[in-house]
Amino acid sequence: MSEKSVEVVEGLVVRVPPGGRRTYSVAAKRALVQSCFRPGVSVASTALANGINANLLRRWMVVYGPGGKSPNAPGTRVSLVPVSTGSAATLRAASSSDWSIEIIFMGATIRVRGTIDTRALRNVLDCLAQRA
Repeated sequence: MSEKSVEVVEGLVVRVPPGGRRTYSVAAKRALVQSCFRPGVSVASTALANGINANLLRRWMVVYGPGGKSPNAPGTRVSLVPVSTGSAATLRAASSSDWSIEIIFMGATIRVRGTIDTRALRNVLDCLAQRA
């Protein structure tokens, strides 16, 4: 397989304190990660060309790639938020086949319509929480 040319990102290192860890530009990290998602591009070669460890670049791909976690909260977890569906009278009048749930997770949308089995929904939410 022929490999595409490796992109060298300018301005990746923002600061190098004496004897300390380097500080990297968030914009440069995002640009580097985007280049890694192109077909035929080697993550190891990209990391080597930019003077960083391939494992560090892979971690950035999780954080800054499609459906990535927030860089400010790397240990973020899935949490449920209250949703208003209408008045109590409307809820009592609706049949169970009218229910609908939409979950947006890691760039994908999961829609559940109709009769919702609470145990099956709990299993889905538990699986999503483990992947977050």
